[in-house]
Amino acid sequence: MVLASSTTSILCMLLPLLMLFHQGLQFSVSAHHLLRMLDCRTIALEISVKLPNPQVSELNNNDDNANLKNSTLRRVNLDEFIKSQEEFDSQDTLDIKSKLQKLKCCIPAAASDSALPGVYNKDLDDFKKKLRFYVIHLDDLQPVSVSRPPQPTSSSDNFRPRTVEC
Repeated sequence: MVLASSTTSILCMLLPLLMLFHQGLQFSVSAHHLLRMLDCRTIALEISVKLPNPQVSELNNNDDNANLKNSTLRRVNLDEFIKSQEEFDSQDTLDIKSKLQKLKCCIPAAASDSALPGVYNKDLDDFKKKLRFYVIHLDDLQPVSVSRPPQPTSSSDNFRPRTVEC
């Protein structure tokens, strides 16, 4: 009888401890899976590799050259490149659409961005040349933590890869 009561009291103490320990493990594992590191510099390099390497490393237009190097215009220019990519390469033959979207996580938007003029791309060749120049000069990008979107289950009927939203 004494043995049964001591075993019961030990189990009564272990059960709440087990529940607390189990919840702690679930929290740390799920929190870990919600964040990931995005290597921004590597993304910029991957874009530059996809673009043709022009003979001249500088742009002919000094205004474009200064505009694309200007750190305060980075996000505005990125937004313009994303729009131009949709216009000039809607089928994503360059395979850079998702990488441009990921760069949005790396380059924060400023409050005054909407009032600033971004880069103007005349055609696909102009777009490629300016985009290559732009990403080559993003040499100070740091890795950032981004939250992962919920992962679809294997039974999802309409699974489609989505662009990263930051």
